[in-house]
Amino acid sequence: MKKWLTIIFTVMLVLVIDQVTKHYLFKVEYFNLIPNVISVSTNGGNSGAAYGILSGKTMTLIIVSSIMIVALLIYNYFSKENHMLYFISFGFILGGAIGNLIDRIWLKYVRDFIFLDFYPSFPIFNMADSFLCVGAVMLAVYILFFAGKKKSEK
Repeated sequence: MKKWLTIIFTVMLVLVIDQVTKHYLFKVEYFNLIPNVISVSTNGGNSGAAYGILSGKTMTLIIVSSIMIVALLIYNYFSKENHMLYFISFGFILGGAIGNLIDRIWLKYVRDFIFLDFYPSFPIFNMADSFLCVGAVMLAVYILFFAGKKKSEK
């Protein structure tokens, strides 16, 4: 029960943060959030996946995203993992994927609005993308350092 409550809470938190920032910050024409580090602009709609891959293939991306979300849920249902780091990383990944899926379904593109000013060639992104990446790193840390270890080994 703790597993699902943690995951559901994390997914909901990620979705609220993602959708609120997309709703309010995507409307802003331009401003520096942290000068010379991060800025926000509305010039970042993306009809593809990361780096614009599959641009214009919205239905394909909706189908693939939906299949991956269902696959993640099925995997997690049968998973015996019982560690908070796993629960939160899973929630970050799932919430980020659902956040971008919502945009693809309703808008036919994903609202990207965050720029890294110190690295201008880095792709524009949003909070869902950030949660997906952080969740993937957290999951990798979990797999490398915690998965399969008994409490006595920790």
